[in-house]
Amino acid sequence: MQRNLSTFQSARYDILVIGGGIYGACIARDAALRGLHVALLECGDFGNATSHNSLKLIHGGLRYLQHLDFVRVRQSVRERRIWLGMAPHLVHPLKCVIPTIGHGTRGPEALWCGLKLYEVLSFDRNRGMPSERWIPKGGVLSRKQLLELIPGLDADDISGGAFWYDAQAIDTDRLLIEVVQGAVDAGAEVANYLAVNDFLHDNGRVSGVRATDKLLGEELEIHARMTINAAGPWISKLVSKALNGRKSAYTSGLTRGMNLVTRSLDADYAFGVPSARTSDAVLGSSKRLFFITPLDGCTMIGTSHLPYSGNPDDCTYTENDAQAFLQEINAAYPSAHLTMNDVRYWYGGLTPAEEDSGQGEVKRSRQSELFDHARQDGLDGLISVNGVKYTTARLSAEKAVDLAIRKLGRQPLTCLSGVTPLPGARNAPATGYQQKGHASRDLQLYGCNADRIQALMEPGSAPDHEAVFKARCRYAIDQEMAVRLQDVVLRRTSLAQQGKFTEGMLDWCATTMAQQLQWSDDRKQRELEDTREQLQRHGARLQPEAFEG
Repeated sequence: MQRNLSTFQSARYDILVIGGGIYGACIARDAALRGLHVALLECGDFGNATSHNSLKLIHGGLRYLQHLDFVRVRQSVRERRIWLGMAPHLVHPLKCVIPTIGHGTRGPEALWCGLKLYEVLSFDRNRGMPSERWIPKGGVLSRKQLLELIPGLDADDISGGAFWYDAQAIDTDRLLIEVVQGAVDAGAEVANYLAVNDFLHDNGRVSGVRATDKLLGEELEIHARMTINAAGPWISKLVSKALNGRKSAYTSGLTRGMNLVTRSLDADYAFGVPSARTSDAVLGSSKRLFFITPLDGCTMIGTSHLPYSGNPDDCTYTENDAQAFLQEINAAYPSAHLTMNDVRYWYGGLTPAEEDSGQGEVKRSRQSELFDHARQDGLDGLISVNGVKYTTARLSAEKAVDLAIRKLGRQPLTCLSGVTPLPGARNAPATGYQQKGHASRDLQLYGCNADRIQALMEPGSAPDHEAVFKARCRYAIDQEMAVRLQDVVLRRTSLAQQGKFTEGMLDWCATTMAQQLQWSDDRKQRELEDTREQLQRHGARLQPEAFEG
């Protein structure tokens, strides 16, 4: 996967996708797999904004029973099964546990009924899956059983618990890169750090974009028959440009979400603890749950949602935000005893919201939105897709490409995105690398491409975390369009998110990228400064240990 902008100006694409988050990546992959000529543009690095802020859970839709939304339950069950099947090296079943309260709508009896109904609605959840990747049935727990699993959650009104199984994407940054790579393998042309400045028009319809290469400052025109706007929080800003300032029928509020990575709370399952905030469930007025999930020797906790009304470019997440969220977590689960010294990283991102309740809480959008600007704004050639959940990104992409094909006047083309494995799952099961003796879990994240990482290790080196890190950096530069230091440090590798990143690693990575990409000394210094700033914005602390170069 190489960054080559020369191809963009000489082509006219069937579909141009703006936005390289998980929704844009899934759209590009789907369209390319159907044989369409596709381009994908991202103004920063792939997945650097909202998609980076993921709780890493692939939901099967159990929560939608609270809203009596059986359609979304079925959709979520199907999409979870698809992710488990097409990325077995990155998505795994995960046990989830929550407390039950009293004996009413939040009690074990009601949840038992809900789990039985869910079992019926998810009857095909394991269809076509190997038995070791099956999603088991859920059930209820006595109070004693619950407290054995979640010690310290012993409020008087807790009557027991319930458990079920969902799935966890253990590295969503890597998962997204594999989706982008899958698009490229299918024929899509992609580029990061290519910002859309304006739209091209031909006889009153959008016919492409003007864009600027943010690395070199060069401008170019990219022509396309259909343009799909999947820019997340920046959708409205781009629509305004396409309409030359005219007001659009498209509107969407934003919610400011935050997740924390902390020291391990010693659980190999996810569990929910009730926060002070109420949910918007149809059945049973209940509190929102903070979910505490295991993450490669750490714990991930989320999600805090608050209203946001400013420019998406100005949204930041500070230590004060993390401290406030930590106070909420400790109030909900006092036995955690978390302090800021326990926080290793924080994520932040803007997602769609329907309305502000007026009490500092936000009603989050429940469904992704597909918006045809020809119908609502009188502007043909442009579609917008506003995504909500990581889980349903592939399904939303399928619907967007279906619409684009109809608008292109083409005959329907079969969607292959749900039956085509991602690059790391094409030639071998995820478990194969454990059987072959690969010691590092980081290697296993690459699935059947792990041998390519190992081939980049220095001869005779053991696959410890330093050797694997070096190889991953080289692979990211050579094969994954990592063109800035922060691309490698924050998204192509994950040690910074786990609190394991050292000063020596940062210096080694900067030196290696400078050599391979022929950076000047000034460019190398700027990259180091920018990356340190980004690490600080995420609350990541560099460890002082030395690192052999």
